[in-house]
Amino acid sequence: MLPSAGLVKALIINMQNKMKKFRNIFMAVLAASLLSCSGNVDDSSLPVLEASDTEIDLATETETVFTVRYNGVDVTEDAEIVSVSGTEDFDGKVFRPQSTGSETFYASYNGKESAQVTVNVVNSRPQVESKYDRHVCVMEFTGAWCINCPDGYDKMIGVMSKPSMSRYKENIHLCAFHSDLEGKDDMAIPQTQDLFAMFDGLAYPSFVTDMREAGILTADGISLFQPSIMASFGDHAAHCGVSVSSVMSGSQAEISVKVQSELTSQYRVIVLVVQDAVKGWQKTNLYPEGDDNYIHKHVVRKVVTSYSGTFAGEKITEDGIIASGAEASGSWTVVVDESWNLDDTEIYALVQDMNGYINNMNVCAIDGGDSGYDLK
Repeated sequence: MLPSAGLVKALIINMQNKMKKFRNIFMAVLAASLLSCSGNVDDSSLPVLEASDTEIDLATETETVFTVRYNGVDVTEDAEIVSVSGTEDFDGKVFRPQSTGSETFYASYNGKESAQVTVNVVNSRPQVESKYDRHVCVMEFTGAWCINCPDGYDKMIGVMSKPSMSRYKENIHLCAFHSDLEGKDDMAIPQTQDLFAMFDGLAYPSFVTDMREAGILTADGISLFQPSIMASFGDHAAHCGVSVSSVMSGSQAEISVKVQSELTSQYRVIVLVVQDAVKGWQKTNLYPEGDDNYIHKHVVRKVVTSYSGTFAGEKITEDGIIASGAEASGSWTVVVDESWNLDDTEIYALVQDMNGYINNMNVCAIDGGDSGYDLK
């Protein structure tokens, strides 16, 4: 027997009412869920990243220091501060920019991240279009006991041999500082470890470009080498010229260095004796017990100038300042070691700026060399 039309209608209305009630409950639950995800976050429970300065002018300032606070408490020591770009100018707490632009940072603490903080960097100092050609110094830290060091040198040469580097190659000067820290090395000099200690996070083999940027000469670390070179030619233009000469007098070399400045600044001079093609013992992957006939390249035989603290060089004026348009000079005498082959030996004259970075340099032969100012 079929139900009546009235009964069917009643059943339909009852079902519709139940569906409507279910829909209302579902929408209420959904709204509550959305509110809990986006509307009820307590921002006060997030870490707060503070910068001592978010606007840096390189003409007068050198750094900004970060602080992390959580619920008003300084938790900087336990927090992680991150540079979004991974800039090498940031050591985890202090940002010391070397060029203009902007960098963004955030802090992580207790599993939570802070809002981002952006630091803008400008340079109001008038930029000098230098009349001097730029020369770049690359220091290599190496050791005869270091089996991977020859590969490190080869990695640098590989980068410098790229077609894109051809216009710069002649103005890049390598010098190898040898260490006997972990084994035998007859070419080691005392200053190697002092200079090595000036740069954080290095190992053997490593490079330092213009005493400004450093990296380990591994498969990963070599990726920093070319950018450091290009930064010297681009972002860190020369504002001084360097002239160097050397004359042999018996068993001594009489060295003269002149510096012309294009802006009033503090300068120091580093003088190195560098010998190429030195035959001697070296561990290699091919000869793990050592190769007695290995040819060592660009070996620093002697640091002629004094060194201490941030600066490795010497002042050549009373206060170290050379005025814009002025010239200053210094002279040194070096006793030549009998083991040096003078035909392969040169004098490197490096000029540091107020930050301790190499601003420019020049090279001449130890025996009768005379390299004047290298004009563009």
